[in-house]
Amino acid sequence: MTPIRLWQPHPSKRIDVFPFEVNLPTLFDRPPGIDDSLWPPTQMLYLGKYLNTLGCKTIVVETHYIDRDYIADVALFYSRSLRAYDNFCQRLHFFREPFDHDRWRQLVTGVSGEQASASQSFLQDAYLGFSVLRPLPGSPVGRTVLPPLGEETLTGRRRQFKPIREYRVHLAQFELTVRGLAFQQQDQGVSACATTALWSSINAIAQREGLSIPTPADITEAASRYLLVGGRPLPSEGLTVHQMCEAIRAAGLAPLFVPSIEFQSDRAQLLSYLRSGFAPVLAIQSLQEGAGGHAVCAVGTKCGDVAPQTNPNLHFRDAATSLQGLYLHDDRLGPYAAADLYQWTSDSGAIRTAMRITWPDQDVDVEHAVVSSFVVPVPTKLRLTVTRMRELGLHLADTAGQIYPQFQRTVTLATRYVKGALYQSEATIFGLSDNGIYELTCELALSRYVGVIEITIPQGPLFDVLLDATETNANPAALAWIRRHLLPAEAEDGLRSLASSLGARFIK
Repeated sequence: MTPIRLWQPHPSKRIDVFPFEVNLPTLFDRPPGIDDSLWPPTQMLYLGKYLNTLGCKTIVVETHYIDRDYIADVALFYSRSLRAYDNFCQRLHFFREPFDHDRWRQLVTGVSGEQASASQSFLQDAYLGFSVLRPLPGSPVGRTVLPPLGEETLTGRRRQFKPIREYRVHLAQFELTVRGLAFQQQDQGVSACATTALWSSINAIAQREGLSIPTPADITEAASRYLLVGGRPLPSEGLTVHQMCEAIRAAGLAPLFVPSIEFQSDRAQLLSYLRSGFAPVLAIQSLQEGAGGHAVCAVGTKCGDVAPQTNPNLHFRDAATSLQGLYLHDDRLGPYAAADLYQWTSDSGAIRTAMRITWPDQDVDVEHAVVSSFVVPVPTKLRLTVTRMRELGLHLADTAGQIYPQFQRTVTLATRYVKGALYQSEATIFGLSDNGIYELTCELALSRYVGVIEITIPQGPLFDVLLDATETNANPAALAWIRRHLLPAEAEDGLRSLASSLGARFIK
């Protein structure tokens, strides 16, 4: 009689090396029984296309990897299923240099100081990021961190990805880093689209605020603790805006809800929050007949030139007119999906914000959708809204345009948030006097985050107005006016008077 085993052996793992295939699903067995419409997953096809754009040449696979986010899903949901879901994943690492398993073995076993350093440098220089593949047949793409496309000019447009951050990865004895923002596919068990979009958004800010990053399971539990629209939290059928706000508060952050009003306002809000390093979660509605709502996380901007002022009664330009598109973490596709923004007229005649989402390597429409609203997780003490900053900024920019007619209405308004300490650390490049640098860095008390109204011209900045971001809309407080190097000397007295009328210092 064969004895009954009461224990499981300790797991082992293997590291395999494969040449990169653009058709990524061909590297994996098709799960048995899965419907043809579900395999291969669109997300895996998208990853292959995106990695090809990044120049991927080699994939290194860890066959046994414990992923914090997935194992929390297992504990909450999948461990109670009849099917015995594994609690471990596979993790794929992507490199832009070609090498095989023999070369990998040489890199690992070269343990002398100089050789080990060369191996570390080779792998780091070639490293593109990673993707965790979960043992979920219909939704395998787990936590994935890849770099965004470069910020170089693209057909007259400039890309910028302020919400991204650094992730540290351990592979064998090597510590590698990649700058990006975490993405994953919804599994419709623990997480739906709003959960994964919110998870990506919180990834962008929690670490720099000293907060732990909640797993998708944490987000779903927090969101459904006090409000259940569908009757039960699991399987997850999606989150309402109210539930997303509750999950944000549970993560130690504050939800800032912004309803979509009209195209120009939406564009200004999105540009300001993304320039500040925050990643808004957008609620969108497909324009395809019969399609439902969806949630995506905005992680980057695509900007062109600032539009000239066409209103003869105004004397400045708005930097928000440069925003031409967004880059989205869209769990139906993949990370950094490109979306061009455009104006769409509703049946009621309202001009709304719409977007056209495309694949990474070809100009093929994926979806046209209209923005309903967006939610931005922000630090709890950041109370001053972009709307209030812009109300003051619009007045100041128009005043500056009238004071400086020589700039021919090219004075430009932009707004953002920045940590006060970071702003002070940049003081040496502002063109301030020695006394001005000392006053800004040693004598001016700033809130942790400050609101910055930036007044510039095409050649560079004229002046900044710093606002206390801990104040409410009813009690705005200007802390200081900061002279920048292109401000005409003859205009200082006028600006000093304006600063004084707002109870703020003028620093030059």
